[in-house]
Amino acid sequence: MSDSELFFSLLRISAIQALRAAGITTAKPSVVDSFTDIVARYLMLLGSTTKDMAEGAGRLHAELDDVRMALEHVGIVRPLNVFNDPHDEDTRGVDTLVEWFRGPQAKEMRRVAGTDQDEGTGVKSEEWVNAMMKLAEKRAKME
Repeated sequence: MSDSELFFSLLRISAIQALRAAGITTAKPSVVDSFTDIVARYLMLLGSTTKDMAEGAGRLHAELDDVRMALEHVGIVRPLNVFNDPHDEDTRGVDTLVEWFRGPQAKEMRRVAGTDQDEGTGVKSEEWVNAMMKLAEKRAKME
């Protein structure tokens, strides 16, 4: 398995979790692969845009402002005032994105990823462990 195939397989897991969190529980492998490819291209665009922002400012390494501006440029975060200096310290757009991820809208994504605390118990969800154990048992029966 080449590096790119390995990385695609790892990203495929995250893409499947995002689809599942959005309520899509079944899909053809070709659909999942296409969605994973779109996610990979979007991440590449975000990374190259961040790099371009840093280089445009005369730096070799990206800083947090470069990431914020790239998030705005690719449309993940809406700029609050398009007439402001792009290097200002206004992080309200990023703060809104962080609050969205912490809010009820993303609760299902956190649960599927196993990072959400179970209500009342304070224990992390172990759904993914159970799913992996079932998969291992199924594979063992097939052998």
